[in-house]
Amino acid sequence: MDALLLRVFRQLSAPERRQVGELARCPYFNRREEVVRLCDYLTEHAGRSSRATMQQEQIFAAACPGEPYDYRRLRYLQSYLLDIVRQHLILQEGRQEPAEQTPLLLRALRRRGIDDLFKKTWATQITETGRATLRDARYHFQRYQLHQEQLEQTSQRERSAGLNLQPLPDELTVYYVSEMLRHACLASMHEAVAGQAYRLGLLEAILEAVEREKMLRIPAIAVYYYAYQMLHHPGENEPMEHLRASLAEHSHRFAIDEQRGLFLLAINGCIRRMNAGQRHYIQEALDLYRTALERNLLLENGIFSGFNYKNIIRLAAALNEHEWAEQFLEQYRPTLHPRERDTLHRYNLAYLYFQRQDYARAMPLLQQVELEDPLNNLDARRMLLRSYFELGEWQALESLLQSFSAYLRRQKNLGYHRQSNEKLLFFVKKLIATGKRDLKTRAAIRAELESTPEVAERAWLLQQL
Repeated sequence: MDALLLRVFRQLSAPERRQVGELARCPYFNRREEVVRLCDYLTEHAGRSSRATMQQEQIFAAACPGEPYDYRRLRYLQSYLLDIVRQHLILQEGRQEPAEQTPLLLRALRRRGIDDLFKKTWATQITETGRATLRDARYHFQRYQLHQEQLEQTSQRERSAGLNLQPLPDELTVYYVSEMLRHACLASMHEAVAGQAYRLGLLEAILEAVEREKMLRIPAIAVYYYAYQMLHHPGENEPMEHLRASLAEHSHRFAIDEQRGLFLLAINGCIRRMNAGQRHYIQEALDLYRTALERNLLLENGIFSGFNYKNIIRLAAALNEHEWAEQFLEQYRPTLHPRERDTLHRYNLAYLYFQRQDYARAMPLLQQVELEDPLNNLDARRMLLRSYFELGEWQALESLLQSFSAYLRRQKNLGYHRQSNEKLLFFVKKLIATGKRDLKTRAAIRAELESTPEVAERAWLLQQL
C-alpha cells in the first residue's frame, strides 16, 4: 500500500473522505471505476485499518475484483486517487477564501474575451473589497491582483495614455512593506531565542520609507512597524506605547489568527522588558492578555496553549491577583489539550499555592507532575525542592537532589539552564550540611554564592543564609 496515500486518508475527517468519494464519481475529475472502488475501500478501512486489510493484494482485489494482482497498475490507481484528493483540498480552500478565486476568474474571462462579465465581476469585487473590514497585507495584494487584471484587459483595447497605473504600485508597495516588517518581527524574536541571525535586504530602506512616505496611516504597515521598533529597541518605552495604541485602533482590521499573533508579539515585548527589570510591564502584559481573552483570540482550533495558560497565571500572581488567577485556572482548564490538561492544571495550581507559601498543599501536586517541556519540568522540580526544604522534609529532599541531578545529566539541550540548576543543587547541599549556628561557614557560603554567576533561585538561597 502507498504509505503516503494511506497517511493522507487517515488524516482526512470522515466527512472529507466522503467528499473525496463524491469527487471521484464526478466524470469531470475521474472516469475510472476502479479508482472509485479504491476510494470506497480506503474510506471504509483507513480509519480502523489492520495490517491485513491494508495488504496490497487485498486493496487491488477491492479496486479490480476478479483480476490478477498487478503492482504497477495499483500504483497508477493510487496516484490517480491522490490527485483527486489534491483537487478536493484545493476546492475546499477555495470555498473558504472566495476572494482568492476572483483573480483566476477574471483571468479566464479576459483570455476568452468575455468583456461584459469581466467588467461586472471586476466592479463587484472592487466594491466588496472596499467595504471589507479587514485591511491586512493580503487585502492589499488582492487589490493589486484585481488592478493587474484590469490593466491587462484594458491595455488590449485602449491607448496606453488612458491607463491608470497608480493603484498597482500603491497596493503592491503596501503588501511588500507590511510583509517585510512582519517577517522582520519574526526574525527578531527567533534571533533572540535561538541566536540565529537573518539577512533582510532593504529593511533599513523600508523603515526610512515608512515614515518619509507617511505610511503609518495604513493599518497593515503601522502595527508591524511599531512591533518591530518595540522588539528592536527593548530599552525604550515609546515603541511599546505606539504599538498598544495601534492595536487598540487597528487590530479589528486583521483576521483572528493574525490578531492573535500581534497580541503575542506585544506580550513578548512586555516580557522582555519585565526580564530586564521593568516591573510595570507585568501589568501591561496581563492587560494585553485580558484583552485577547475578551476577544477570544487565544484559542487555536479550540485549544488553549499551555504556554499562555502558565504565563497568564504567573502574571496575575505577580500582581497578587490570586483570586482572579484561580478563576482563570479553572475556567480555561477544559480548553487545554487533553494530553496535558491534568498535568498543566496541577502544575499551575501548585504554583499558586507555592506563591502563597502554602507548601503543604503545593507539595503533593508537584509530586504528581510530569511535564513535557524541560523548562517547566525544571521549574516544578525547583518548587518541590524549596517546598521540601521549607517543611524540613530532609529525606525526601535528599532523594530529590539525586533525581534532579540525574535529570540534568540526561537532558542534552538545556543550555545555560543546566549550569544554573546544577549550581542551585550545589549550594542547597552545602546549606543542608551546615548548621544554622555555624555563622562563619554560612558567611563563607554566602560570599561564594554572591560571587558565582547565574545561580537558579539565588534570591531564595540568600534568604536562607
